[in-house]
Amino acid sequence: MNHVKFLLQELKSWTDEGILDPETSTRIASRYADAEMKSVAWSRIILGSLGALLVGLGVIALLAANWDDISRPTRTALSFMPLVLCVIAYFMAVRNGWSSRGFFEPLGIFWSLSIGAGISLIAQTYHISGDPESFVLSWTLLILPVIYATQAVVPFIGYFVGLLTWASMSQYSNGITVLYWPLALLALPAVMSIRKDTHLSIRTGLITWGAALCSTAAIGVTLEKTLPGLWMIIYSGAFATMFLAGIAYESKDEPILQTPLRTLGGCGLAILLYLLIFQWPWDDIGWHYYHTQRDYNPLLAYFDYFLACVLPVLAGFMLIVANRKVDASTWKGLKVVSVWTAWGIAPVVVAGAYSVASSFSHEFVASLIITIYLTGLSICTLVEGLMRRTMLLVNAGILVVISIIVGKFFSSDLGFTTKGIAFIVSGGLFFLTNAYVGRYLRKEEKVS
Repeated sequence: MNHVKFLLQELKSWTDEGILDPETSTRIASRYADAEMKSVAWSRIILGSLGALLVGLGVIALLAANWDDISRPTRTALSFMPLVLCVIAYFMAVRNGWSSRGFFEPLGIFWSLSIGAGISLIAQTYHISGDPESFVLSWTLLILPVIYATQAVVPFIGYFVGLLTWASMSQYSNGITVLYWPLALLALPAVMSIRKDTHLSIRTGLITWGAALCSTAAIGVTLEKTLPGLWMIIYSGAFATMFLAGIAYESKDEPILQTPLRTLGGCGLAILLYLLIFQWPWDDIGWHYYHTQRDYNPLLAYFDYFLACVLPVLAGFMLIVANRKVDASTWKGLKVVSVWTAWGIAPVVVAGAYSVASSFSHEFVASLIITIYLTGLSICTLVEGLMRRTMLLVNAGILVVISIIVGKFFSSDLGFTTKGIAFIVSGGLFFLTNAYVGRYLRKEEKVS
């Protein structure tokens, strides 16, 4: 934060010279002083959290080492003691009006570990039978009150990781894995509360990243997968929804850490579409290959159909919201279709290609549709980058085109010599285009 210190030092001289009025100088100093304090606070939070983690693991190790020499009543008391101490510390903090994250973040970690240790020790002491699946679910659900009490980052992420772990175990035992979603929604009010209090803060970004990554993986875990290929429509709808929600509600000036929806949705959608330009994902999909040879729950299969219908509709709704919240791109005074609009219709295109492949068994046609669409997206991204004078979008558009060319050549039957020449030419065109566009943008900046 050396630049903040420099700015605060310069403010006094700017005020004395009349460049800034005292009121504006005070507001600027207050804003950047807060930013500096937040940076210091996060270093204290991280160190405190690591300390709480080490202390918690140390207590568990000491109890395990001497467990056989302790009487049953003492074991019971020791099992509950860390949990009771956490509850007492929380109520003392609330009573005294403490709000420091340097206290609540370590408390949340130690509290969560105390719950898991307490469950294990009580079960071992009284020989309560159980299985890993039940243990993970019980521990995860008992973390939920800790989330609302401390609003700490690690318990939040641990809650979603625990739900994902339980769902993965339940999938192998033919359990009802779709319960992941109503259980995940139990934490939503707490997430919204944190986002409202600290909009686009580091805490919000970390929590949203954890929830989004776990939920993305949970889609694949909770699907019944009776209708092959339906995951294409579901994942394209999910990624498009996340991407458009990020466009609508996340600031474009924030770093990647604080824009999880836009980053994860955009990257996930690009990777998914890239995979679909090949023919192998389109083989043996549709109603003709409906799974009936294994154990499955016909009622849970309707959850797959529900997601396949709802997520593209939700993506369409978020497309409308994004276009209302963000100004349309202009080029020489004319409004043009924004690049997120082109990316946002991906679920419709994927659904159309899926219909072609599943109904008529035209795998080549389906892959060709996605190839043409992804190529068009790369052109739209490139044009958007030129209009906005953003090299990131320009390079992204060029990179997608190069990736399509390289992928198609690798999957073709051409010789290595031809492929090598094509790769060299593609790489050269990438560098030349990048240099030309960079010089063009610098020229436009000078003119404006």
